[in-house]
Amino acid sequence: MERRMKLRLPPIVESVKSRPLSYDPRTDEFIFYENVERGRKRIYPLEKLTQEQILKLAIERQLTNVPSTTSVLNGRTFTNEQVAQEMRSGTKFGRQMLDADITYLKFYLSQFDPGAFERE
Repeated sequence: MERRMKLRLPPIVESVKSRPLSYDPRTDEFIFYENVERGRKRIYPLEKLTQEQILKLAIERQLTNVPSTTSVLNGRTFTNEQVAQEMRSGTKFGRQMLDADITYLKFYLSQFDPGAFERE
């Protein structure tokens, strides 16, 4: 087994460490900050994921988010599970929430050292 050195990663709020940074389709595993930080895993590049795999990642990120509600302009509120269901259903709101989360995640991951990512 290859020994990897501990990487210095951009800061992260403790409460969101439970949200995956990526998904590895080869092992069907989500990849978390602490595993990358400790050198146990590398981030599977989001650009290599299919739309279905991106959806799986976004849903898992929603379900592992700190329990909260999301409100929209018409006054309707959604729990994390309801947002995940909207994503699964492919509604306009669900697609917007998926796009917002993945866009933010890509921005955050752009701050990581290239050594934190899988290379094939």
